[in-house]
Amino acid sequence: MGITGSRENKDKKPVVLIVGGGYGGVQCAKALDKTGHFFVVLIDRKSYFFHNIGALRASVEPDYAHQILIPYDRLLTHGCVVQAEVEVISPDGVKVNGRDEPIQFDYLVIATGSSYAFPGKVAETEQSQALAHYDNLRQKIEQAKRILIIGGGPVGIELAGEIATDFPHKDITLVHSGVALLDSGAFKQELYTRLQADLGRLGVKIVFNDRVDLGTTTYAHQHEKFIEGDHTFLTTKGKIEIKADLTFVCTGAHVNNKSLKAGPFAAELDMNKEGRLNVNEYLQVKGYKKIFAIGDISSKEEKLAFLADKQADYVASFITRIEHKKGIPEEYRPAKHPAMLVTVGRNGGVGQLPTKGGVLFNRLYHCQICQIEGHAHFKAMVYIKPKEASNDTVD
Repeated sequence: MGITGSRENKDKKPVVLIVGGGYGGVQCAKALDKTGHFFVVLIDRKSYFFHNIGALRASVEPDYAHQILIPYDRLLTHGCVVQAEVEVISPDGVKVNGRDEPIQFDYLVIATGSSYAFPGKVAETEQSQALAHYDNLRQKIEQAKRILIIGGGPVGIELAGEIATDFPHKDITLVHSGVALLDSGAFKQELYTRLQADLGRLGVKIVFNDRVDLGTTTYAHQHEKFIEGDHTFLTTKGKIEIKADLTFVCTGAHVNNKSLKAGPFAAELDMNKEGRLNVNEYLQVKGYKKIFAIGDISSKEEKLAFLADKQADYVASFITRIEHKKGIPEEYRPAKHPAMLVTVGRNGGVGQLPTKGGVLFNRLYHCQICQIEGHAHFKAMVYIKPKEASNDTVD
């Protein structure tokens, strides 16, 4: 267990414990830390913030991974970051590996997020390990001649676009089980057709309404879900033969709820069929006034980074108002309309804004949005002035 930041709550401020250092967790921690009224403790198994919006570009662009793996060491002024694996989350405290007693709190924010196969997300706990992993993958992509991508969701689309942009002469095939990319009827038809056209311009071949029979093929590492070596795969419906020497399986995101199910708290929790925590109109976990859930672990249908940001700011404001006895704020107002941002290489992609009528924006504007809402914004959130650490322990 590693601790970065101020380890002792000398002024006995209310403790806000945040489990999960993704977009929502970090934004909530920053917003509360800025007030100076709380001792903020953020727990994450990694020593760095993973900016997964740029993760797939790191698969092809040298040194780009340094921009998406950002150390937590300058995150908080009034609190600390605990690097540890969370074992059990309960109303009485959060038990982490390497510590006998649960970490106590006055308020708890659950922001455990979701897991996805590398390179969309990473399993390594240390920055140096993750950097080496991306370097290794980039070499594999450079050496491959025929690449198969299974899954036409945002990750599959973006990975295909990044590889095709940097390596235009590679043979890239994307197989998708749906009749259109993204598999969702929530967006304008034009969004789907533009994405398909962008990939087509890059030379990516797309097979719709079909699946790939992987047979007895196994992954080198389960958390990676890419397959090396020469293989010939057959699709299950069209019986199309596809040869590949590097295959990515871009399907199957999983909600990180293991620590919620591990203890006695599990029996009391209200979860939906996807394993997400049902929350009320104030983003409180049902039945608990001082426990909140945001981001992918929440039942709210808002799963983009900038919307997790919105939830985080709301919860930070709610906690501040309650602590200062300013009354309950207005209920949380989720976006009324669906939103999606998908890049296709450096110069392509399309997005639909969460507005009435679903405004679409073009490729160049989309890239600018990603820079503002993604890399530049979140990098600024984490890199703040350094502070001295003490040798005391977390209460």
